[in-house]
Amino acid sequence: MRNRSYSIFSGLLIFLSFCGDIERPPLYTLFLTPNLPNNIGVVTTDFGGGGRFKVLNPELLVSYPGLTPIHSDAVARFGNNRVYILNRLNRDSIQVLDPNFGFQTIAEWSMGSGTNPTDIAIVGQNKAYVSLYGSRILRVLHPLTGASLGQIDLGGYSEPSAIPDNLPEMSGMQIVGTSLFIVLQRLDRNDPSGYFPPGSWGSLLLEIDTVTDSIISTYTFPTPNPVGKPQILELFGETHLVFAAANRMGFLSQIDGGVVAFRLSTRTFRSGFLFPETAAGGDILGVQIKDEQLGYASVLDASFNKTLQVFNPSTGQKLADLLFIPSSYDASLTTILLGEDEILYVSNTQFSQPGVTMFDTRDNRLLTPVPISVDLQPFDLIQLKE
Repeated sequence: MRNRSYSIFSGLLIFLSFCGDIERPPLYTLFLTPNLPNNIGVVTTDFGGGGRFKVLNPELLVSYPGLTPIHSDAVARFGNNRVYILNRLNRDSIQVLDPNFGFQTIAEWSMGSGTNPTDIAIVGQNKAYVSLYGSRILRVLHPLTGASLGQIDLGGYSEPSAIPDNLPEMSGMQIVGTSLFIVLQRLDRNDPSGYFPPGSWGSLLLEIDTVTDSIISTYTFPTPNPVGKPQILELFGETHLVFAAANRMGFLSQIDGGVVAFRLSTRTFRSGFLFPETAAGGDILGVQIKDEQLGYASVLDASFNKTLQVFNPSTGQKLADLLFIPSSYDASLTTILLGEDEILYVSNTQFSQPGVTMFDTRDNRLLTPVPISVDLQPFDLIQLKE
């Protein structure tokens, strides 16, 4: 099962008008989805029967008509000139799409029933890691064939509760040199609320040697429950990993988290938040930072209003709201992505006009008064280049 509090943000406002089975797209669509380096991949969903992988061209402000069927609960990653779709709970597989063949499926590998794959970190042509939210096992496989290369048992890093479940809730990952950094949320699945809250034991960032598959070290997050994909970037003159650490959120929401940064040179977390929830006014569930002066966060407040906020990472100050979606609207801001073209892409699931909203980060100007349609609800975004 996914972090159920996070599911509140991404799936709380689920609409129930299923579109039925999604058929394989007609052959002619292979010629209508060119593989261009500036394209953005979009995971879409109907939150019920299925989803589709779409491709958006930011220059033409259109999405191509490809209709590759995927699971209704999926995220995506790009590597080795392939798109890896992580079909999560109830499909539990990795689906491989070929950009040179119209982003059609060329392979699908089962991860095991109930394992709930969450992320894939690709070392190169010959090795990749798959984090499994519903398992204690970190899978090691060949990213081109799917063949098993081994596994790493992380059950010993699960939460030390009175009734341990041996599930560390492994989540987002990032490769840095010969190290794999993997988030272990370590949530309390035995809590009577049923929402998997973080415990007093904290969440871990685990470092693994990608040559030997041995554990190098563990680092305790200053605030628990990091969510989403870790962002790696140069900040304050050195390389950092940046996380949205939401702590208690959703129906358990408290103003007790924020954006944290891990300094790779010293293997330590920076003191304080780059953007605290006290400034954001709600749970920070997604973050993208451009530089020391400019960052973006998707925020869910206690009344379930959604905002896209601009902040200053150097001061922690909120600068502006770019989008505001009241709780009365059946919509959410599931994913934000800062592209290499300095455009901020936003998955905007307003049910009347769902699509991808774009902002120019040079002046925070809205480029799409109407979200670019991707047919279904956009859920995840990736840059289609290494």
